[in-house]
Amino acid sequence: MAWQVSVPELEDRLQCPMCLEVFKEPLMLQCGHSYCKGCLVALSRHLASELRCPVCRREVDYSSSPPNVSLAKVIEALQLPGDPEPQVCVHHRNPLSLFCEKDQELICGLCGLLGAHQHHRVTPVSTVYSRMKEELAALISDLKQEQKKVDEQMAKLVNNRTRIVNESDVFSWVIRREFQELHHLVDEEKARCLEGVEGHTRGLVASLDMQLEQARGARERLVQAASVLEQFGNESHHEFIRKYHTMASSPELQQARLSEGAFSPISFKPGLHQADIKLTVWKRLFRKVLPGIARSFRELGLPALAPPLPGPVDTGMRDSVLPRSSGLAAGLPWAGLAAFCAA
Repeated sequence: MAWQVSVPELEDRLQCPMCLEVFKEPLMLQCGHSYCKGCLVALSRHLASELRCPVCRREVDYSSSPPNVSLAKVIEALQLPGDPEPQVCVHHRNPLSLFCEKDQELICGLCGLLGAHQHHRVTPVSTVYSRMKEELAALISDLKQEQKKVDEQMAKLVNNRTRIVNESDVFSWVIRREFQELHHLVDEEKARCLEGVEGHTRGLVASLDMQLEQARGARERLVQAASVLEQFGNESHHEFIRKYHTMASSPELQQARLSEGAFSPISFKPGLHQADIKLTVWKRLFRKVLPGIARSFRELGLPALAPPLPGPVDTGMRDSVLPRSSGLAAGLPWAGLAAFCAA
């Protein structure tokens, strides 16, 4: 004959009505109901009167109840080797087969019938286990959903970080390129200013060298004329008197005296005041970069030479490029900047 129930369903039917665990040393009472021997012994200890069957409430005597051998053999046949020993109640030494919903702890069947958990709502351990497993699965699912959200956020952060680093690298490259170009322009203006000063200096020095050479020649002629006159002064009285007028009016002496000349002082005026160096160079640089600025304004759709941002020119920038001593730091309209730099 084929089995009508599965093994798990059969195990459920082989549970003690008192402890709700698989029978251990089952005893059959006079009423026909079976219980674990340990459950009956523990129950009799807590009862001052006669023992009644918990199911049918019939008075019974468990001490004369025989063991249910057939039931024990069925249970023995269903049990697998190596099954772990169930945990037992510390008060009744019965398996912890129930869960007290109020106190949230595992109890045995006697704890639910006679102990501190009497009249509390209790649930079989298997039911509680299934319920908690479902709750755990739901919690794990929620955590995985949160983990997925965090992973998405991390991916966005990584992409954002990569984009920021890339944009920073590009912008740094642009800054280095622009400043390299500015340094090149500044170096050109520096070389131009130095060349202007050095060229002007060479002209002045050449003029002074020419005057100095002329002065050296005049001095040499004067020294020679003075030496001739000193020798003439050693002549005898008569010879000195006879030759004096001829010597004093000699062409050599007159030429030496006429070539004496006058020193012409020269001032160093390079055409650029020290206080205006920054302003002059800034104006020249602006004239060079003005086409690029105008092109950028056109690309941005801004009016020609209009300020990039509304409001007055930044005073910090203005003071850094316009010396206070020039009198222009008080304010310069942006619209007239091109005309000013072209001056």
